[in-house]
Amino acid sequence: MEQLVIEIAGIGQATSIVLNKHGFKTVADVANASVESLSGVPGFASARSLQTIKKAKDLLKAADVQAAEKVSDSMVNKEKAVSKKPMKNKKTPKESQNKGQQEAKNKDKKAEKKKLKLAVKELAKKVAKLKAKKAVKDKAKKASSKAAKKKKSSKKPRRNS
Repeated sequence: MEQLVIEIAGIGQATSIVLNKHGFKTVADVANASVESLSGVPGFASARSLQTIKKAKDLLKAADVQAAEKVSDSMVNKEKAVSKKPMKNKKTPKESQNKGQQEAKNKDKKAEKKKLKLAVKELAKKVAKLKAKKAVKDKAKKASSKAAKKKKSSKKPRRNS
């Protein structure tokens, strides 16, 4: 089943009509297009063209993965029907691999989160130091300004009445 261009993120009804008029009817048409050819469509500069092509390719990959999973699931269901023994708590190699990959991703996320927390703490310390320095500078500036005013007022001649 062909996917229409309106399924691409960022493409609405009006843009899909414009793309259709210029020969881009399906997601595959956009995914296989060059940046130059898509840039010929009104409203598509090279940056938007590149971004839209990438989104279309990602959408096609996702559709391919879903189709492969459906085929895999149907094969597993057929194997279950043929098998006399029910498959209880048996993980397919794919599920085991996915679980391992997920655990690795989770570890990476935790490590990244920890790094970010440390970076935030360090930045908070730096901000506190900078604020303290600024406060000291402001205080010194205020004191010197006050001293200058005092000096200025003491230099003015007094009028005798």
